[in-house]
Amino acid sequence: MASEKKKKVNDAYRKEFPQVAEELTADAENGLSKDEAHKRLKQFGRNKLRETKKRSIWDLVVSQVNNPVIYLLTAAAFLAFSFGDLPEGIAILVVLLVNTIIGFWMEFQAQKSMEAIRKLDRIEAKVIRSGNQVQIDAEEVVPGDLLIVEAGDLVPADSRIVEATELKVDESPLTGESVPVDKNSEAIKEEKQVADRTNIVYKGTAVTAGKGSALVFGTGMDTEVGNISSLVEEQENDDTPLSKKLNKLTTNLIWVILAMAAAFFVIGWLAGKEMYQLVQTSIAWAIAAIPEGLPIVASIALARGMFRLSKKNVLIKKLSAVETLGETTVIFTDKTGTLTKNQLTVDTLYFPGDKLLKIDWHSKEKPTVEGGESGEDENYRQILRIAVLANDASLPENGEQRTEEEDGHPAGQGDPLELALLNLVKKVDPDLFKEMEELEREMHDPFDSDSMVMGTICAENDEYYVAGKGSPDAIIERCVKILKEGEISDLSEDEKEKWKERNNELSEDGLRVLAFAYKNTDILPEGEEAEDFLHDLIFVGLIGFLDPPRKEVAKSMEVCKEAGIKVVMVTGDHPGTAKNVGKQVHLFSEEEGEDRVMHGKHLQKEMNDGNHQKLGNTQVFSRVDPEQKLVLIKHFQEQGEIVGMTGDGVNDAPALKKADIGIAMGKRGTQVAQEVSDVVLKDDSFDSIVVAVKQGRIIFGNIRRFVMYQLSYHLGEIILIALISFTLFILPILPLQLLFLNLLSDVFPALALGVGEGNEEVMKMPPKDPKEPIITRKNWLQIGIYGLIIGGAVSGAYFYGHFVWETSEEINNNIAFFSLAFAQFLHVLNMREAKENVFNNQVTRNKYVWLAVIFCVVVLMAAYFIPVLAEVLAFVSLGSREWLLIAVASLLPTIIIQIIKLFRNDF
Repeated sequence: MASEKKKKVNDAYRKEFPQVAEELTADAENGLSKDEAHKRLKQFGRNKLRETKKRSIWDLVVSQVNNPVIYLLTAAAFLAFSFGDLPEGIAILVVLLVNTIIGFWMEFQAQKSMEAIRKLDRIEAKVIRSGNQVQIDAEEVVPGDLLIVEAGDLVPADSRIVEATELKVDESPLTGESVPVDKNSEAIKEEKQVADRTNIVYKGTAVTAGKGSALVFGTGMDTEVGNISSLVEEQENDDTPLSKKLNKLTTNLIWVILAMAAAFFVIGWLAGKEMYQLVQTSIAWAIAAIPEGLPIVASIALARGMFRLSKKNVLIKKLSAVETLGETTVIFTDKTGTLTKNQLTVDTLYFPGDKLLKIDWHSKEKPTVEGGESGEDENYRQILRIAVLANDASLPENGEQRTEEEDGHPAGQGDPLELALLNLVKKVDPDLFKEMEELEREMHDPFDSDSMVMGTICAENDEYYVAGKGSPDAIIERCVKILKEGEISDLSEDEKEKWKERNNELSEDGLRVLAFAYKNTDILPEGEEAEDFLHDLIFVGLIGFLDPPRKEVAKSMEVCKEAGIKVVMVTGDHPGTAKNVGKQVHLFSEEEGEDRVMHGKHLQKEMNDGNHQKLGNTQVFSRVDPEQKLVLIKHFQEQGEIVGMTGDGVNDAPALKKADIGIAMGKRGTQVAQEVSDVVLKDDSFDSIVVAVKQGRIIFGNIRRFVMYQLSYHLGEIILIALISFTLFILPILPLQLLFLNLLSDVFPALALGVGEGNEEVMKMPPKDPKEPIITRKNWLQIGIYGLIIGGAVSGAYFYGHFVWETSEEINNNIAFFSLAFAQFLHVLNMREAKENVFNNQVTRNKYVWLAVIFCVVVLMAAYFIPVLAEVLAFVSLGSREWLLIAVASLLPTIIIQIIKLFRNDF
């Protein structure tokens, strides 16, 4: 039954209404009976989408401990407890607990924030049941119900229109079409995309004007929205690039250290060493090799970025998404509501005499009219009069408490085109607006989808003013004269054709165009003439409407270009509209226009032909459906790109989930889009994406910096242990000492690096290769040299004490420990970029670095002087010569590395 019903969903628009009613066993006049509706509710289920399973608290906890580093540290803790080293085992468990708590709390808070955003009111529907109109919960609507819709309603289910009176529906959440669609009941014979099915109303769309009745044929998951929801469920959430790289890095480290520990264990066992000493040394190898603080610092660094972004209206749902933004190489963006304001405004006025005026809305106080003097222009004056008089919309009175959009456009009731006209006149000439509003309307001819015109007659002084507007073709045919530069003359057939061509030119530029005409008469029409009084008119001009781009988008596009990020518009809207918006937001230049736009119907052919270059050069894909968006994202991901996807509609949800980073709109975004996204923009601003990308790049740089810092001194620890253990078969530093030291170094100086402000020039650099690991070959070379220098210097101090001074093993242990500790603390200063100044760089300017170093030194010396701690950590009293040796051994690595950086500015 489900597959049969699905077929009806796909074909209903191509069938005559009686056939659809017969297949649904529906009554087009009286609707379903109460019993039949109840039976169908049981059969088809409630009219709602499958709810996304919320991540449980247990899932959040498991995600924090599912990490190779955690596995190894758990094993080390188990061994420590097995051999009775309680302090060591407890210390390792503390590290694990802190990391888990931090990561869990951050993602739990993000989930709670999303739950607050997703709160929606219940929707009700009007249906005919047993011949009576009743209002029911929209979830109780069933296939076969006769639905009643009118302006202001949300459509509860996919339905075939039975009757429509001036019915207009905003389908932008589903198709991306910014202009309300005129609906009718006529069957469509040829195959059409969702955006062009004018006899269907879809679940989740909004009725903006008119009224009508429609027969429900699809509910719940069997709607177009349900189909999209199914596509969302099919997309798997892959690990983010950062997660993959950190896991790969730590896994490789684990295998290396296990191999080294095994080699030491075998050699020691063959040499007859005690089992406890071998196990203790193996634990020391593990602790020395693995940056215990890596998960903690990574989580805190990402959380810090998350909090920074939340203050800039960017809500991050998952910590790792912050860094993924920084890796993004391609951003797919929807048009409506993302690049544009999702609000129609007057863009162009075109008058006889080839006079073209453009309206600039960037000023909230008053829009600017560009292209010539308009104040004394008779065409300009007449078109403003008609815009108010031939208008059925209404703006709120000054005293009403109504909200305003961010660009100053007031709220109102009526068709968006008519609201845009009223808003223009009220802004540019408030006196004229008030004067026209006060005129008494004598007659009214409402808009009709057959005539495509509407008009009014108003009393003015001792005569009547006839104002008309509508489809350019329809209005032009009703005109006999033309107003041109203040003079009225006859309108020839040739001139009519020229104005129809101008209408086509504006439409190709993506504008929605209306024509305006008027006449004066001494008497009111009567009889048949009163039913159609819009004839023998004087043509005034054309007005083009556009959903205008957000003013900050063009600048953000330039930043993206400079940062090497490709921006691609993917929309269900008209090609001309998409192209126009693309040019205005500087997505491409005027010269590149035609080559940069591709219609959705050509997309599959280019994919089949393997024309990767053409697809790569295209920056606007128009008339694209949800499945094609998925195809595009998969294609670019297969080319090695890291894809970010922005969107707000239901139609964007599958692509948002499939993309490496899904970015939903918080204000205009639908629940479905926000549910599946990784990031939510609370202000719906494309500019916020640029801010987030910049923060992501900074965070990646910080992560690379502190990982290099940790790995290099951990390598120094390994070298120290290897040199001493394999030559003297003495463990130079105890596991608990190493753990104590690493808890300080791995967390505090590393964390200070992780929360740094970064390089301000980061958005002037191209994105790094998505395949590039966190640590590159060059970085490994640096780490190797840093580790050799640190390990060599500290080992030298140990050997000096052992062979020259012949001091005890306990004193040599302390010399090695404190030399290593101070060398690690100072090593943070070596994490500057080689091209930066030695004394003035992003590390030295970071106040947290200095606070971290001071804190670590204070804690270390407190442990030395507090007897209880000193006993646990096996500290002994040291003399002045030992402290001098420690000072030399700890300062030497920093001096050597800084000298190398001075001579090698790429190091």
